[in-house]
Amino acid sequence: DVLRLSLSQPKITMVAAAGGVGARLTEGGVHQLVASEGDHCDVDCPTPTLQLISLRRVPANALTDVYWAVLSDGDSSIEVVISSHLSHLVQSGNLGEFCIIKVKAWQYNITDDNIHILQLAEVDVLENAAEKLGDPAESILNSMHKRETGGSEHYFDDEDWDAASEEESEPLTWSLGEPSAFCDWSIEVTTQIANSKGKRKVKREGSNIKTSQPSVQVYHVHKAILSSGRRRSEYFTTLFKQSHLYNEFESNTSKIQLEESAAVAFPDILDYLYKDKNVRLTASNATAVRHLAHYFGIRSLWKCASSYIKGDFSIETAPVYLSEAMLYHDTKLEQASLDILAEKIEEVSRRILINLPPQSFERIVTSPKLRCRSKKLSDVVLKYCQTQRSNVNLDLLMRCTRQDVMPSVSRKSALPLLKVAVAEEEKTGVNLKNTNNVLRSRCVDACVEEWKETLAKPLLALESRDKNISRILAANSVEHRDLPLTIQVELLEKALCAAKIELDDVKAELLYREEQVEKLTSKLSGSQHHG
Repeated sequence: DVLRLSLSQPKITMVAAAGGVGARLTEGGVHQLVASEGDHCDVDCPTPTLQLISLRRVPANALTDVYWAVLSDGDSSIEVVISSHLSHLVQSGNLGEFCIIKVKAWQYNITDDNIHILQLAEVDVLENAAEKLGDPAESILNSMHKRETGGSEHYFDDEDWDAASEEESEPLTWSLGEPSAFCDWSIEVTTQIANSKGKRKVKREGSNIKTSQPSVQVYHVHKAILSSGRRRSEYFTTLFKQSHLYNEFESNTSKIQLEESAAVAFPDILDYLYKDKNVRLTASNATAVRHLAHYFGIRSLWKCASSYIKGDFSIETAPVYLSEAMLYHDTKLEQASLDILAEKIEEVSRRILINLPPQSFERIVTSPKLRCRSKKLSDVVLKYCQTQRSNVNLDLLMRCTRQDVMPSVSRKSALPLLKVAVAEEEKTGVNLKNTNNVLRSRCVDACVEEWKETLAKPLLALESRDKNISRILAANSVEHRDLPLTIQVELLEKALCAAKIELDDVKAELLYREEQVEKLTSKLSGSQHHG
């Protein structure tokens, strides 16, 4: 670079403006910079306060861009160039137009080719003014060069820059695989997926093939982009400021492990940082995006994702948010999802409910906010037990079918649910027959209450030699015969008692009707006799 502007860590200091332009900018400050050749960094040397009134990006060569700046003291101006390795300060907004700085060390030289070069070695950023102060004349260097060269082309004239190359130059961008231009950091992302048994497995992005080894993607990025600017990551800002504390700097690589949905959303996070491009949020990725925004300290993105979830949350999207909230340990979102599913469980798709993890299903069914008819709930619990057979145990079954949760069982679910209960009792080696509020007794009562459909009809169909009768009775097997003999006996005994009671009721009804007929007949006979 022909000219270099070196900046120390900016210190924001407000300067009193009571005295107008002269009080904020050093009168004759520009002339101080070109008063003599050589270095000026002595502590006793006056340090002028100047304003940056113009800033423009120009290509220095095929690989590098620099910034051309103009400094002013309110009356005069001077040109400087900010070198490429400090361009991130301009990109982050720390150094911009109308910014007021104190020049603490500088160097002014004239080359053999009569080119005036001003190098600023150290400055302090004092404040960001709202407008240009004063009415500065054209650049001192420009005037001096015209006097010395007889008005020939100036070194900083626009014609010296290739306008076409400026228009065609592309901004910095992250890359996957091969590093793009000027990348100085890498982020290694390992994608992990939990299977139904809770073990980790990995699915390679863009493929349906599942492997036993983690899927790794390496993203090449720029430290200046990640750690500066309006959308910077506080995680990387802290990391890069404390390089001596972290092992990542040995390989210039950050290694992170992400769940599948977060790994899929990670490129969108990089686009958000690089391109000021908003992430396209959906119910499937909003929780993962919010998790990444929190992890990497991107506050604006976290607020955006939170706002989207709040507006999108409903009975239709709650199952998705529940699954993602459990994955990322978002307890508030998880509880909100459970509450709405419990309140409107009868409206939720059965397919969604039966695929929930056992812990989530239990929390929904036993929630104080549960609003579900008992017999409807028994159908849901039965379907869950049949689908999640390997994940259901006696403790879970008993908690989901407590007397206060499910006081009655539907006729359709009674016998299959009784089988499930008996099987779990046998598996654990316990007998809950005589225990209060046991599911078994409620199932038996429901079967006996509907003894014609659950017990008599299948038996009649099985005993009938007429296939048409068997088809009409719609019984392919006698389900209760799969139960232990003691329970079969209990069912049949109670069914006989129920049938006896029903028969007695029918007899009583017939006797009553016969008496009514006799009374009516006697009355008619008496009427005919008197006539």
